[in-house]
Amino acid sequence: MPLASILLPPSPLQNTVSKPAPRTQSQLKEKAKHNQICQLEINKAVEEWKKTTLTMVANLSERFGKKPHHFLDLFFQNGTHLVHKHSKVNAYNAFLHMKAEELCDNSKTPTLAMLHSEEFKNEYNNLEVHESEEIIARHMESGSAASIKHATAKGRVQDVASTFKAMQQMMNGLNTCIGIEGFICIVRNLPEYHMEPKWYFSNKAFMDYMKIGVPTQKGWDLGYIGTKLEAFTIAGCDMICEAITCSLLILKLTCYITDLHRTSKQQADKIKRQIHKKICVMLIEITHNESVQMHYIDYEEKIIQHFSVELIGWTHKKFVNPSELPTSLPSLQNLLNAINTGSSKFVWLPPVQLVAHCQECRAAIENGLVPALRHTTPGKTEAQRGNMWMIWIRKMGILRMHRQ
Repeated sequence: MPLASILLPPSPLQNTVSKPAPRTQSQLKEKAKHNQICQLEINKAVEEWKKTTLTMVANLSERFGKKPHHFLDLFFQNGTHLVHKHSKVNAYNAFLHMKAEELCDNSKTPTLAMLHSEEFKNEYNNLEVHESEEIIARHMESGSAASIKHATAKGRVQDVASTFKAMQQMMNGLNTCIGIEGFICIVRNLPEYHMEPKWYFSNKAFMDYMKIGVPTQKGWDLGYIGTKLEAFTIAGCDMICEAITCSLLILKLTCYITDLHRTSKQQADKIKRQIHKKICVMLIEITHNESVQMHYIDYEEKIIQHFSVELIGWTHKKFVNPSELPTSLPSLQNLLNAINTGSSKFVWLPPVQLVAHCQECRAAIENGLVPALRHTTPGKTEAQRGNMWMIWIRKMGILRMHRQ
């Protein structure tokens, strides 16, 4: 009986091996870079092997008059028995494991010499058949119980990562053996476990195609679609909700087909209306004011100064009302995508940054770099209108002005 196959219980002695010192950030980056280079070399070698194998398969197919997948099955499927684990338990190993546990219970450290002593050999040889079967059953039961691990946060992350990696390998295997392309998306179905939706595409060209092929206003946004799927699974995958979702997709598809028959001017006007509506919604959400209105001509005074918010991520060179933008569909769609993805949004301006912004604008007006703001406040003289920046700042208590 090989000594390496004997199962020993964990030693009661404490491990005195010191842990290695934690790596620095530079060491971690260097290690990650080295692993990335190594993985790229492995992928390159695997691709070369794949091309060689497919060439050999084509030659064998032509030589013996069989289809290529016949030889691919011979290459990859005939070795499946090698990955199956040997589940049969040896009675002698189970007996030694039981004796090792007894020694541990008696505060003794089991060694190979003690387990293979003549006393234990004679005891094993004198066992009845039903006693050996009982020891094997007890050993299998204890082994299955020991294999059950508590679901810790780190264990969940590792399980998800290893399982997702196995799914990718299975997808790549199907691609090699049969010729299948596809993508994988996994989401959580419990709110207690926090995990971002995970995606995998067997062909990167799918990403570019889905942006064109999916007829939705938001486009093929992985974050948006993954979040929707996650919310659907957490809600219990209700079939009523699913039917409503399918109806909405059909309605959007109908609207998309209708849009194909519109002129470029009509499509541009539709996108402009969507941009204007979304900007108003974002302004209401950040200010918590349902009656607020977006101003483009008096944007500096009535939006930035009044609400201390600024719209960032504007993709056009000139900031004007969306209705005054050019009718170029790519540029309009680019702006709409920026708003949908959150790269163009309203942000709060801290008091210091707001004061600096107002002073820069005032200096630019005084230097003639930009035209003066058009104020519509009645009853104000030109001098009073020229001091609107400082008047507003003083009212907000951000900058105290002292008379000299």
